[in-house]
Amino acid sequence: MPHMEDTCDVLIIGAGPAGLMLGCWLARTGSKTRIIDRREAKITRGHADGVQCRTIEIFQSFGMEETLRREGNELSETVFYNPDRNGHLVPTSRIPDTEPNISRFRHVVLNQGRIEDTLIDCMRKDGLTVERSMSPISLEFSDSSAETHPVIVKVQHLAPATETSNGSSGLYRSNIISDEEFHRGFTAQGGQVETIKAKYVVGCDGARSWTRNQLGFSLEGDSANIYWGVMDARPITNLPDIRVKVVLHSVSSGSLLIVPRENNLVRFYIQMGTLQPGEKLDSSTQSPEKILESARKILAPYTLECPEIEWWSVYEIGQRLCKHVSHKNRVFLAGDAFHTHSPKGGQGMNVSMADSYNLGWKLAACAKGLADPSILDTYSGERVEVARQLIEFDHKVSRLFSGKPAVTAESEGVSMEEFQSLWIRMGKWTSGTGVVYPPSLIVAESSTQKSTLAKNIIIGSHFESHMVVCYADAHATHFADRLVADGRWRLIIFSGDLGDLNQQSRFNNLCDQLTNADASPIKRYTPPTANLNSVIEVLTLTSSPRKALRYSAFPEITRPFVGKHRYPTYDQIFSDEVSYLDGGGGAYMGYGVERDGPGCVVVVRPDQHVAEVTGFEDCIDVLARFFGGFMTVDGMKL
Repeated sequence: MPHMEDTCDVLIIGAGPAGLMLGCWLARTGSKTRIIDRREAKITRGHADGVQCRTIEIFQSFGMEETLRREGNELSETVFYNPDRNGHLVPTSRIPDTEPNISRFRHVVLNQGRIEDTLIDCMRKDGLTVERSMSPISLEFSDSSAETHPVIVKVQHLAPATETSNGSSGLYRSNIISDEEFHRGFTAQGGQVETIKAKYVVGCDGARSWTRNQLGFSLEGDSANIYWGVMDARPITNLPDIRVKVVLHSVSSGSLLIVPRENNLVRFYIQMGTLQPGEKLDSSTQSPEKILESARKILAPYTLECPEIEWWSVYEIGQRLCKHVSHKNRVFLAGDAFHTHSPKGGQGMNVSMADSYNLGWKLAACAKGLADPSILDTYSGERVEVARQLIEFDHKVSRLFSGKPAVTAESEGVSMEEFQSLWIRMGKWTSGTGVVYPPSLIVAESSTQKSTLAKNIIIGSHFESHMVVCYADAHATHFADRLVADGRWRLIIFSGDLGDLNQQSRFNNLCDQLTNADASPIKRYTPPTANLNSVIEVLTLTSSPRKALRYSAFPEITRPFVGKHRYPTYDQIFSDEVSYLDGGGGAYMGYGVERDGPGCVVVVRPDQHVAEVTGFEDCIDVLARFFGGFMTVDGMKL
């Protein structure tokens, strides 16, 4: 049998949520990509299920949020049950599950299998599919500086039937089993060995990452020596709040988290017991009956029957972080491969996909010669800090969750007021909308002047959305819906009142400079044969009504002509006026930009994070310095 060889821009190892999200980016941007996974089939039930607001925004940027909204169960309320002075479980407070006014979307839950289906469909539309039953067996680097594909990975096509679980139990992936048990589900026998040479390799291969081990990196952290059960079931119970999220602490039997799922399923997280340091649970002694027994004790005097349990597992609480997530800016780690924690904060799948959303466009830009590889340094600088904050939050909430509650202010135990305060205080961060990246090559320093131009736009944070009206057709739309995941940067011009002739003149002068000035990044980095908006797209938001200036009077750079026949574009100019049917008229106020002010330009990265804010007069100089720090033409800086 002949030995096979292939080359690609990016090899993704692991087809869980992190790997699939990365695949969506790379396929959409036209990078030659391969994605492999050891398992012969994807999961179909159980595992992660919480989808936070920012994650839905990310899905929307690929045009695939509808599945989450249609099939997922939206969580509207969280109720806290705690023991009263007599030890009786009572609901003590209720809060909105999603902090108001942080996103146009809401926290939903949907099983990981359907989320992966959505990502797989998205990749397939752009020509990328998962290659299953393929296991990496070696990783090497070429020493030649002339080698364009220096990462060499040998992979083996595995024999069928690598999966030992029928899917109803998640123990085969649980952290209570040993590495030996984990790897027993795969065979080293079977098919052909193939050599893949790649520009970049990304290990999205989970907490027991083969890629991480090949690099000699390790997860660091500790264990709480507490183990929990988890199950998806259709319960019969007299607990009145079974269809809202319930955070429940019993007097002495442990704690419980209840998350209502789609199709009348309910996810239960059940505290089961403690372990001695270094002790390992015997996975053969774990069962859904044992988990249900613990749940009943915690819920008493409420009753619980689960005649239909769809999925279950047992896990040990621990928080671990790999502080090194890249090697030579050629091999990277994403998702559980570099951070693991408990699932109760609803963060794991979300943060993992956000890792890939951060990395994907950077890899694509480097692979296509549009950006200097130095931008890849920002992946570690941005995502390791997010993971560190996640580990810190999870460490606190897990121990408050697992601790015995203090029934009175004088008694020993966990303060339920402290627990609830942390839960509320971290609401924006856990939604994913509170992440702010620090200054770097692709995030400018903040300043008083910049914050004066746009008081509510935070450099490093994602660009938030407000309702605006499309200038050409009067359709109301969320502004951030125009920030589609296609690898392009955006210049968002807050043009101000174009009914004012002086402001109109300033706006026209800015557009002329963006089009013709030699230092303009649009002129400098747009290929001669490409459309004007192919690398950097200009979006315009006026504070004046649409009648203030006819559409054809706008400069061409704001409504470029595209394609062989130079068709006009109609989706890049917007007005902050009230729409006929869908509201609006508050975008300038929402962004903190003065309606009658001098205007400003906001630079937004391909992953929707704000990179820079500048005024009109110094715009070209600011943009030239900013983009000149990392943008290239055919891989060369100008």
